[in-house]
This record gives sequence, structure tokens and C-alpha cells, in this order.
Amino acid sequence: MIPFDLKHVLRFACLALAVGLNQAAEPVFGSVDFRPTPEHPFGFRGDGSGQFPGASPLTEWSEKTGLNIRWSVPIGKSFASPILTGKDVIVTAEPNLLLCLDCTNGNIRWKLEIAPALLTQIDEKKRQIAAEYEPPKDGAGMMAATPITDGKAVYVVLANGMVLAIDLNGKTLWNAFIDAEQNTGYGRSASPILCSGKLIVHMTNLYAFDATTGKQLWMNAEAPSVYGTPTAVKIDGVELIITGGGDVVRVSDGKLLASGIGAALHTTPVMSNGTLYYGERALNAVHLTAAGKAKELWTAAITNEVFGSPLLHDGVLFTATGKGELYAFDQNAKGELTPLIDARKLFGESESNTPIAYSSLTQAGNFVFYTSNAGVTIVFEPTREAKQIAKNVLPSGCGASPVFAGREMYMRTNDKLYCIGPRQ
Repeated sequence: MIPFDLKHVLRFACLALAVGLNQAAEPVFGSVDFRPTPEHPFGFRGDGSGQFPGASPLTEWSEKTGLNIRWSVPIGKSFASPILTGKDVIVTAEPNLLLCLDCTNGNIRWKLEIAPALLTQIDEKKRQIAAEYEPPKDGAGMMAATPITDGKAVYVVLANGMVLAIDLNGKTLWNAFIDAEQNTGYGRSASPILCSGKLIVHMTNLYAFDATTGKQLWMNAEAPSVYGTPTAVKIDGVELIITGGGDVVRVSDGKLLASGIGAALHTTPVMSNGTLYYGERALNAVHLTAAGKAKELWTAAITNEVFGSPLLHDGVLFTATGKGELYAFDQNAKGELTPLIDARKLFGESESNTPIAYSSLTQAGNFVFYTSNAGVTIVFEPTREAKQIAKNVLPSGCGASPVFAGREMYMRTNDKLYCIGPRQ
């Protein structure tokens, strides 16, 4: 028989262990319980990696039959992906709308027209510059940047230089403006990121704003913007920003530490275990130190242009071209690589000279999702064989990538937002 006092000791020890386990088991991206925080914000590709390990999505759907279509709502056009706050899904729409929809039924909770008049902390001259901006014809538009949320606010960037923080009820918290000559011919599409309480915006130059007040903290003119979104990494306790153009910038003070470590015009670099991967026509893997010193581990090359960001899983780097060709490379190899999968046509033959896919590869649970501009989504296993599981069709697609929460997937097409999941 266990003594009475020892029973109490054991009971409290078990309770303490249970509390500790609950505290340690924080919900991960894709979990139905995940909520964005300043430490784990939700923006482009979730956390930038395109990984939603906590999700368990359905792999088949049809608008024609209604199979697994929970709801769909007209929202307007944009290349930006949706983001999730927990109970709501946030999307942008051209030319200047930010919309908040209820995840349960797609009802619009609020929408905000983001006009230069909202630049109350900016002088009239800059408001006029914002008002007169015109996106390049056939370019990215005004609202191509995916917003980001830390669970307290939604941070949105427009191509005309407007930067705003908006609370989860649609009220503007602060506003700022970037007055810089555009350096990308098809407009501006790089999405904002958050790290260490700073909102990082890559618009011609690289800017850091205080996420709470909107005060500009620093600007780096040595790391010019591209179309792709930068990524934030932490190495030995030092936070760094890695740009598609191959620049390494320290978050704390905006100092440029290195340049030319890779080259990606359209896509976001991804990182795993201290190694950085670029996945466009010229692919490479680079071991990076906190001081910005880079050692190239391998290189590879593919023929056609790439618009969607790469995906890492279980030792394999996946990337896909604008023609819908899938490539896979051994993440841990050395030297000059040949692909494990070489230009597999996911959407069949295409006679078009224009890109047929702008979206990024996205993994949810045990599957990878890749969508064409025509609305065809291929689902395959993230293995070296990349076995196809399903092929689904919606009336149209766009350059946005889907996001996930539990069994639900939120995907935008040309002008609608869909929730795909078990119908209740």
C-alpha cells in the first residue's frame, strides 16, 4: 500500500508532468488549434516554408458535384494567398480591398478599402504620390503581397508604398509609406514578414518598422528587392533576413553581412538545419553562419523559369516550373546534382508559351498540393517517387497557394475563395 503522503506527492508530480506536456505541445501550423502569435506569425506560405504538418486535408473535391466544397464566396482578384487568424480567413482583392471572412461559413465579417486617405501619419505630398501610382499593365497589381498576422493585427503592404497595421476588427492601428522608385518591371509582389517585433518590407529597398507603432527603424539600400518574399532565419541566436537576390541582412540593425549567396527572382529561399536552399533555374544549397559566411554545398540547374517557391521534405527538395514541370533533388547530396525527378509534367502537355502555373508547392500533412492557373490541383506524396494521389479541377486558378487548418483547406481562384473540407 502506498503511504498517504506519497500518494499526494505522486498525484502532484503527475499533474505537473501533464501541465508541462500541455505547455510543450504547442499547436503547429496546420493544426485546427493553431493561433498566430508574434513569435509564430501567419503570412506567406504560413511560416514561409509551405509546410502545414498539423493538417489532415481531404485530397478530392469537385464544384460540379459539390464534393467536399464547404463554401465558396466571390471576393475579387489578387495573386495574394489567404492567411488564417484562427476563426477568420483574411484575403486581399484588387485594387485595394482587405476582407475578413468567417472560417465557418464564409460570411464577410468586415472589409476595408485601403485608400491613400488612410495615410493620416503621412504628409499630403506622399498621399498624392500613393494616389497617383499605377501598377504596370499585365503586372502583379496593387494587392499581390500576402498580408501577415501576429494574432493581434494584420499587416498589409500595397504596391503604391502604403504599409498599414489593422486590428482583427478592421480598425487601422498605424500607417506608413515607402517612397521609392520601383525597381521591378512587373510591379511589386514581395510579402511582408515579421521577426523580433519588426515588420520587414522589401520594396525596392529593405525596411524595418516597429510592429507596434509603425516607426521606421532602419532601411537598407544595399539589398534591392525582387518579386519574391525574403525569409527570416535564426542561426546561433542571431536573426537574419535572406533575400531572393542572395543578400544576408541582420535583423537587429539592418546591416548587410553578405551578398551573392544565391539567386531567385520570383521565389523565397527555404532553410533547414543551418542550410539555405534556392530553387529557381539555378539551384544551390549553402551552409550559412550567423556572421553571414556562406559555403556552397551543391548546385543544380533546370531549363525553364520558376515562379513558385521550393519545398523541403525528408531529404528532398521539390521545385516546379511555370510550365508545371516537377523537379526533385537530394537535399543532402554534394557537388553538381542531377535531379531525382526530371521535368515531370504535372498538368500534361501545354502548347502555351505563357506560364501555366504561378503557385508554390505546399505540403499539408502527408500530401503536397500544386495548382495551375487554370484551376487544376495535383496532389502527390512528398517522396522521391512523388506518387500522384489525386487530380482536382475548379473553374479557375491564380498564383495564390492554399492554406490549411485541420481538415479544411482555403484556396482562392480567379475571383473566389473556397473552403474545401468535410461537409457538415
